Amino acid sequence: MKNIKIISLFTFLVLSSNSFAGILVEPFIGYGIGSSEYTTGSLTADAKNTGPQFGARLGYTAFGFMGGLEYRKTSGSLSYDKHTGGGTWTNSGVDQDYSGTEIGAFLGYELPILLRAYVGYTFNTKWEFDKNGAWIGAANDELSGNTTTLGVGFTGLPFVSLNLEFRMIELDKYKDVSLGTETSTDFSSNEVVFGVSLPLDL
Repeated sequence: MKNIKIISLFTFLVLSSNSFAGILVEPFIGYGIGSSEYTTGSLTADAKNTGPQFGARLGYTAFGFMGGLEYRKTSGSLSYDKHTGGGTWTNSGVDQDYSGTEIGAFLGYELPILLRAYVGYTFNTKWEFDKNGAWIGAANDELSGNTTTLGVGFTGLPFVSLNLEFRMIELDKYKDVSLGTETSTDFSSNEVVFGVSLPLDL
């Protein structure tokens, strides 16, 4: 009789756990607006970066918690604003377009007030420049580093989540494709992303 009670309790806990758990598949799309700072030598340039981004999260949910992996594609334009440190900045009036990829992880929680909060960290953020003759980089050159994301989502609408993210981008490596070299650099951007996602709990 005692064993039957233990087995019954164990079965109940497993079934209860499974009823609150699932696989999370969440495609998303958004638009980012950022303020950037790039330092090379004695010169520091302030810039603005804007552009669309999309991707998906794949993970697991249980008892309101969620976590897993995220893949994100970004694209945009870096527009030169001003610089400090004296001297001149070559081609400062020419915007530089870029395409980015990010691979990382996220962890979050579904709040009981139609909100969700999450944090993400990329293992690899990479921006590839699209053209020559711009103020930063040349065609196919790359900046790489990491990104930390703090996000909140409003889940009061059917099926979708309206998301607001604050992203801190730190790119500390510069790859010159033509020379085949990689050097340390200092590029940072604080970015706000407005977006929408479709969190599917399977």
